[in-house]
Amino acid sequence: MPSSAPYLQRRGFGLSFRISIPLDLRPVFNKHEITKALPTANKRQAAPMALEYAACAKRMFYNLREAMTASNDNEEQAQAIDFVKLQKLTQETKLKLKFDDLQIQHEDELVSKDRQHKVELKQARLEAELEGVRRVLAGSHALPVTTPTAPPKSALAPLVSTPSPTLKKVIESFLEEYKKNNKPAMLKKHQPVLSALLELIGDKPVSDIMQDDIDDFFKVINNLPPRWLDACRKQKLTIRQLSECTHDVIINPKTFKVTYIASVRYFLKDAKKNWRSKGFPLTLSIEDIDYVGSRKAGEGKQRAFKLSELKRLFEGVEMGAFASDPAKAHFFWLPHIGLYTGARVNEICQLNPQTDILKDEDTGVEYFWMTADTKADPRIDKSIKTGESRKVPIHKHLIELGFLHYLERVKSSGAKLLFPEWPPINRRASGEAEKWFRKLLVDAELRDETPKGMLAGMHAFRHTLLTYGAKQKPPIILTCVTGHEQNDALSQVSDVAKGYMSELLLTPIDELEALLNQLDYKLKLFIPSL
Repeated sequence: MPSSAPYLQRRGFGLSFRISIPLDLRPVFNKHEITKALPTANKRQAAPMALEYAACAKRMFYNLREAMTASNDNEEQAQAIDFVKLQKLTQETKLKLKFDDLQIQHEDELVSKDRQHKVELKQARLEAELEGVRRVLAGSHALPVTTPTAPPKSALAPLVSTPSPTLKKVIESFLEEYKKNNKPAMLKKHQPVLSALLELIGDKPVSDIMQDDIDDFFKVINNLPPRWLDACRKQKLTIRQLSECTHDVIINPKTFKVTYIASVRYFLKDAKKNWRSKGFPLTLSIEDIDYVGSRKAGEGKQRAFKLSELKRLFEGVEMGAFASDPAKAHFFWLPHIGLYTGARVNEICQLNPQTDILKDEDTGVEYFWMTADTKADPRIDKSIKTGESRKVPIHKHLIELGFLHYLERVKSSGAKLLFPEWPPINRRASGEAEKWFRKLLVDAELRDETPKGMLAGMHAFRHTLLTYGAKQKPPIILTCVTGHEQNDALSQVSDVAKGYMSELLLTPIDELEALLNQLDYKLKLFIPSL
């Protein structure tokens, strides 16, 4: 640590206060230095804390020497006075150095009873240490072995009746709220992260959790491979053991941030709010914890299909086989809808044919209603990533291929999913469909693993639609179709005003259809059998 930050020591992701005990005073403490983990990893915040602790420690050293000098001069009265002063100062200083977290919580007037009793227990141990100091002042120059004074029974009883909850209990309570509020996607995101947190920290009382525990958790996560849960199961290793192995690929920065950092942030915020009176530390933080792995941000970004790749996919033998077999119509239509809408795969798969594919009464335009507000199949929870519903005209090429005939067939069956052959997974409509399309790319030898230019799934169609639209002559901007549009006219007004203005500022559906129909990939598409 540079000289501009004295008394600070870097330990893993965190910072600690450290000061050396003078040689002549080490027999009193029976150690050569005093250390204290600080509640922040931010150097600017930690520096003044360290200076304050150092001032306390140096005052203690000074007064200890004064008391020892008085003892050597046999001035009993002075010794008694100095010892009382020393005893008080030592207690205050050690409490300052060891129990800073308790003082912080006391400032919020939220120190729980069990915390208070723990302070009493630790104060009892300090009294035993002070007894050793007393003997040194009386003439002994070696610190005797002391037995901590037993705390009064009245101090132990409340601890037995109101113990601090364990980490497992707090995590289970946190996850239970997502179950009650019917949020399966968030529950699925939090479960593996908090399961790993529990395994690495251990099921100990939450009052015993330190910042070092949080820092260590993220240090381990930084060294895990993708799909580490499967790897642990197959190799029969703990999470920590797996992190100590060498991996060709580890989790990427985006996953680290949006999954692990985000999940622990939500958990700590909730725990501090609901369990603070039970002893949950208010100083635990994930601030200043960074990704330190070897992966680069954005390397998993997908690109647009090249024209040769589009021809291979849509004019290839696989698509011809799907077109000729009505039982495989879902294999045919999913890629085609993706190609001509640029919609997210779950937005397509969750479409309810009974309510979400409509005809505009005024213009006669057929369109997909991408929304989470209509009735859904009971097995799924509908969602739109941006939260904003949008109308996407059905491209003329889809109509020419017979999509409306396919729609009528699905509607007449009573299905509430556009592709009922793919069952939902974890209340999402697209799980099986996305897996199938990824495999199709592999089978067609189209999958591309190039960092920041991958071709790996349905999301590539979003880039494809926007890219080929921009290549048209004249170029056409299709962000209003994909849901990327940010209307400049709305950017400077309040949310309340947007609610009144948004409908007026939307592109009329017939103009949107005319815009989208200009898009032509110049492909020779198969016409599916009815």
